[in-house]
Amino acid sequence: MPDPTRTRAGTGTPLGPSKLISAKGTALDLPALPRSGRRHPGVRFLLISVVLIPMLATCILVFSSATSAWGAHRDAGKAAKDATQLAAVASARAKLSSFQLPFTAVSYAAQLGISIPVLDNLLHPAVPFQDQLAQGATVLAGYSTLESTPTMRADISELRAIIPEVVAGTISFDRVDAFFLKTDADIDNIWYKDYDQLQTDIASWRPPASFEVHMAALQQTYQAFLAGGTEIGGAVYVLEGVGPTNAKQQLIQAAGEYQTAAGEFAGQLGPEAEQAWHHLQTAPADVRFAATIQQAVSVALNGTKPPLTGNLAFSGASMAPSLNYLADLNSLVTSASQDLHNAGIAQASAASRQLTVEIVLLSILALLCIGGVLVAGRVLTRPLKRLAAGAMQVSNGELDLEPLADKGPREVVTTIAAFNDMASTLRAVEEKAVGLAAEDLSDPELRRPLPGRTGQALQVSIDALSDRIHERQVQRHLLHEAATHDSLTGLLNRRAVLEYLTDDVSRRREAGETVAVLFIDLDGLKPINDAYGHEIGDAAIAATAMALTRATDECDVVGRLGGDEFLVVLCHGHSCDGDTVVQRIRQAVAQCRISVNAGVVPLEASVGVALAQCDQDTDPMMLVRKADEAMYEAKKAARSRRERAVSGT
Repeated sequence: MPDPTRTRAGTGTPLGPSKLISAKGTALDLPALPRSGRRHPGVRFLLISVVLIPMLATCILVFSSATSAWGAHRDAGKAAKDATQLAAVASARAKLSSFQLPFTAVSYAAQLGISIPVLDNLLHPAVPFQDQLAQGATVLAGYSTLESTPTMRADISELRAIIPEVVAGTISFDRVDAFFLKTDADIDNIWYKDYDQLQTDIASWRPPASFEVHMAALQQTYQAFLAGGTEIGGAVYVLEGVGPTNAKQQLIQAAGEYQTAAGEFAGQLGPEAEQAWHHLQTAPADVRFAATIQQAVSVALNGTKPPLTGNLAFSGASMAPSLNYLADLNSLVTSASQDLHNAGIAQASAASRQLTVEIVLLSILALLCIGGVLVAGRVLTRPLKRLAAGAMQVSNGELDLEPLADKGPREVVTTIAAFNDMASTLRAVEEKAVGLAAEDLSDPELRRPLPGRTGQALQVSIDALSDRIHERQVQRHLLHEAATHDSLTGLLNRRAVLEYLTDDVSRRREAGETVAVLFIDLDGLKPINDAYGHEIGDAAIAATAMALTRATDECDVVGRLGGDEFLVVLCHGHSCDGDTVVQRIRQAVAQCRISVNAGVVPLEASVGVALAQCDQDTDPMMLVRKADEAMYEAKKAARSRRERAVSGT
C-alpha cells in the first residue's frame, strides 16, 4: 500500500494537502509545509564571524607584544656585546699600564746616569728590563683594541720606535711619561666611547633597574682602576722622593678619585665583580700594597720627609706587588663587565622565551579557534541537518499547533519548520506508541526515551516491563542457588559438586593435568545426634563445612554430598599437595567445638584422597569411589589407633 505522506520522487515537494491514517482509523488533513523566501546565514559562517574579530584583535596584541619582545632581545644582545667590548678595552688598558713600569724605570734611571745592567742589579726584576722592553711591542700586538683606531695604531707604532731609544738611554723620562699619558688618554677615550655606545644601545630599551645599576657600577670600577693605576706610580715616587714634581699632587688626587669611585659602586656590584672586589680587599699582597699607598698618601698630605729616599731596593720589591694590584683592579673592571654581559644575556634569553611563548600561544590560539570552528560547525550543522531531514519526512502530520518563528541560522530555521510540522503529529504518534507498548519490547527504538506525553507513556510501559524482568531474574537466581547449594552449609550440593568434578576432569583431560579428590566424613555424627539431638548434629555439620572452607583455598571447590559426607576438588596448583591439605582439614575440624550445656563436643573427620592423571579412561565417579574407599581406610586406621590407645597396647 503506498504511503500517503510520500513526496514526488526526486523533488522533495509535498503533494499538497495529504491524509494520515491515525491508530483509530481517522483520516487527518495535513496542510503543506510553509516555506520562507528569505536567505539565512549558515552555522559555520556565524561561528567564523564570531571568532574572527576577537582572533584578529588577539593577533594584533600578541604581535605587538612579540615585536616588543624581539626588540628587547635585540637590544639586550647589543648591550651584552658592548659589555664584552668594554672588558676587552679594560684588559688592553691594564696590559699597557703594566708596561709603563719598565719604560719609566729605565728612562728615569738613565736620567740619573744608571745603566740597564746596573738597574737590574739594584732592583732584581724577575725579567731583565731589556727583555721586558723587547717583548712589550710583541705582547701588545695581541690586543685588538690597541689596533682598533688610527690613533692607537699610531701610539703602538711610536712605542716600537721609542723602545731602542729607551734601551740606549737617549730618551728623557719626561718624554716617556708624556707618551704614556697620551696613550692612556687615547685608550680611555675608546673605553668611554664604547660606554657611550652602550648607553645609546639601551636608550630605546627599558632594561630592569638592576641592569642600569650594573652599568653605573661598571663606570665607577673603571674610574677606580684608572685612579689605582695612578696611585701605584705616585706612591713609589712619593715614598722614594723621586719622580715628577707634581707626583704628590697626582697621588692625592688619585687617592680621592679612588675613594669616591669605591664609595659609588659599594653594594651595587654584580656577583662576579663583588667576588673580585672582595679578593682585592682581602688578598694579603693587595692589602699590604694598599697600606703602602696609604703611607704614601699620608706623606704627601703631611709634607713629611720621604721615608725611602734613595732606597732603590724598595722600587724593585714593589714591582711585583704593584703589578698584581693593578691586575686585580683590572679583574674588578672585567668582572663588572662580565656581570653586565651576563645581565644582558639573561634579559635576551628572557625576551626570547617570552617571544617563543607568545608565538606558541598565538599558534595554539589560532589552532584552537580554527579547530573550534570546524568542530562546532560539524557538531551543530550535521545534527541539525539530520534533524531537519528527519523532521521533513514526518512533516505531513497534524498542524494544529502554533508555528514557531523562523528566526536564526539557515539550518535552525529549517529545523524549526520541521518541528512545527512534527508537533501537529504528536497525537497520532502518541496513539501509535501506546498501541506499540503491548508489542515486542526487544526493539531498541522502544527503549529510547521520547519527549512529551508519548515518551512518558512509553517509559511507563518499559519501566513496568523492566521491573517484571528484574523480578524474574531474582527468582531465577534464587532457584539456581537452591538447586546448586546445600541449604544447611551453603556449600555446593551433591549434584552441583559432581557436575563440577565431571567438567573439571574433562578440562584437565585436554590439558593432561592431575586431579585430586578428597572425600571427608565427619566421625561420630550419629552418636552426636543420638546424644544431643539433630540440632547439635546440624551445628556439627555446619562447623565442619566452615572448617573445610578455611582449610582450602579459593581455587579449590568444596561441596556436601549429603549427611556427614563432603567432597573437595583441589585446583591444579594444589593437586600434588593432597596430603598437606588433608592435614589442614583434620586440624581445622579438630579445632571446632560445639557448645552443649556446660560442655563442648569435639569434632573429628576422616579424609581420603584419590589422585589421577586425567586421560580418556579417567572416570569422575570412580575417583569419588576411590576417595571414599581411602576415607574408610583412614577411618579404620584411626579407630584402630584409638582402640590400641584405650587397651594400652
